[in-house]
Amino acid sequence: MYAIRLELVPPPVADGCPEAAGAGPVRALLLRLPLDGARVCHARVREDAAGLGAVCFLTASSLLAAEWALRAGAGALVGPGGPLAGWSVVRCEADPWFALGRWQDRARN
Repeated sequence: MYAIRLELVPPPVADGCPEAAGAGPVRALLLRLPLDGARVCHARVREDAAGLGAVCFLTASSLLAAEWALRAGAGALVGPGGPLAGWSVVRCEADPWFALGRWQDRARN
């Protein structure tokens, strides 16, 4: 299983208030993403003023395959006609702390 970090930001709007998406609904979308050769088994999504951040745990043939599959799936979410159309993917990459097995060290920093 591979941990991939994902960050999404809402589109800018005229009145300065970004469009809300909610962590729960986005988590559900991530768990149902049709990914080529990979699958999101677990996702943890947090919402803040800048947008949404997630760590997705995927099964895939390799770390690179997991990263590419989630990047393509997230692109479909934010693309035209997607449930988060207009949003932007600002990060979709392997979490190095998890990839190196050093997640406990990250908690101390």
